[in-house]
Amino acid sequence: MQDRDREIVRLASQYRVISSADIQLLSGGSDQAILRRLQRLFHHGYLDRPRSQRQIGNAPMVYALGQRGAELIAQETGQKPIADWSEKNRQLRTHYLEHGLMISRFQTALRYAGEANGKIRLERWLPDGAIRDTVWVEAGDRRERIPIAPDAFFILRLLNTGEAVHGFFEADRGTMDVPRFVTKLRGYFHFWRSGQQESRVGAKNCLVVTVTTSAERARNLTQACHAVNERGLRMFLFASETEYLPAIRRRVFDAIWQVPGDRRLHSMTE
Repeated sequence: MQDRDREIVRLASQYRVISSADIQLLSGGSDQAILRRLQRLFHHGYLDRPRSQRQIGNAPMVYALGQRGAELIAQETGQKPIADWSEKNRQLRTHYLEHGLMISRFQTALRYAGEANGKIRLERWLPDGAIRDTVWVEAGDRRERIPIAPDAFFILRLLNTGEAVHGFFEADRGTMDVPRFVTKLRGYFHFWRSGQQESRVGAKNCLVVTVTTSAERARNLTQACHAVNERGLRMFLFASETEYLPAIRRRVFDAIWQVPGDRRLHSMTE
């Protein structure tokens, strides 16, 4: 194990799944050298290759943390590793893998763009499952219980000013109908208005950043978001993955985000 190998294993531990292309992007060094390291780390059990990726088609190899990698991270952090990490990876189904990769690509875009411009740093990333809460919303003569379960929560640090941007992240693959998705957004709005957000994540204001599969889907969600409330809609941002991928384009911090009630595109950090 060399230092670069340990860096790659640490990187894999920060992601549930990550493509070889994103590992190459974040690790530095020559692409061929990184690919050789990935092969060795896989064959020695430090990384794993989820089997469900065989159904995705022609795409970069997808990696997850392997059992020996989990044990290495446990030694460094003092935590107890999962007993059978390989079995956990085998249980990944194709639909979850594709959703997980959408989350992974967004995290990579934040990391890479921040390192490239030197003005923004991804300070914190809490993965799917780290935040689970509930908000109760008055809906006519009844109360509606809406879960708050973001695909991730992140904090961006603006290095020029020291300010922080907090965001809940939603990866939308277009499988949920629009009314149900609007209910999810309404939950975030009332989570903010009730003050639960501040007590839960320590931030008075948070963005809700939704990445979806196409520009048309992003427009539809933006328009449907008007049903949430007339106030506070600036907290909701929508864009297609195609606006910033591949991550090397560094566009994720550009003005590519649609906001309800405003024809102008916005950036996450304005």
